Amino acid sequence: MLVVKILVRLLTTVLLYSSAVFCFAGGRIVLVVDDLGNQRGSGYEAIDIPWITTVAIMPGRPFTKELAEYANQLNKEIIIHAPMSNTTDFPLGPLGLDRRDGKAQLLENLRAAIENVPHAVGLSNHMGSRLTQDYEAMTWVMAELSRQSFYFFDSRTVATTIGWEVAEQYHVPWSMRNIFLDHYQTTEFIDSQWHKAIRRAQNGETVTVICHPYPETLAYLSTVQVANDVAELLVPLSSVLKGSIFVKRLEHNFPKGA
Repeated sequence: MLVVKILVRLLTTVLLYSSAVFCFAGGRIVLVVDDLGNQRGSGYEAIDIPWITTVAIMPGRPFTKELAEYANQLNKEIIIHAPMSNTTDFPLGPLGLDRRDGKAQLLENLRAAIENVPHAVGLSNHMGSRLTQDYEAMTWVMAELSRQSFYFFDSRTVATTIGWEVAEQYHVPWSMRNIFLDHYQTTEFIDSQWHKAIRRAQNGETVTVICHPYPETLAYLSTVQVANDVAELLVPLSSVLKGSIFVKRLEHNFPKGA
């Protein structure tokens, strides 16, 4: 009887340990930096940070192409950070997507944005609290992304976004933001959000984190110490896509080894 109890305890310990290892191994973190393209210095600084795996570059900005080329040289995954109409009517800037311009103009801007960001393999929404709730307009976007074999990353700038749902319907591979790292630009808040992402990943979750090239964010990420086991959890967005099987747009668009 004693032998049986010992065996049961040993088996339970092994199972618990195996489950913990499996969960830890299954967890992943994607750290995306948004809003690149307007500033050269902060753009380079963000791309240089090793923990940032994916860079979201706005089309038609002064340093769009330069930063995309640099990110590609450093094997970072590149997505287009497409300005989309918002409920506060904040100006979109170049190549914005707004249904009020009509379908033809929206698609012309979208295609121009895709051409404007070298090496891009996906697209996310910059702002977009209005457009990502607009089913018809999002079908226009997703039909084009499907045609060009791009994926979609829903920034979730509004809780009622349907962007990812329309992507699923159009067989566009997609992912969705889980955590904003720097909603408040204080070291304490950024540190809290970063460690929240790590804990969730270590518990087996896939965690997608968005940050911005704020001075506070760049200072934190440039100095934070990341353990080797945590660094191994960091992957590009294309590694965590949901929905349809992702077909690469062009082989050379993907950084080698990514």
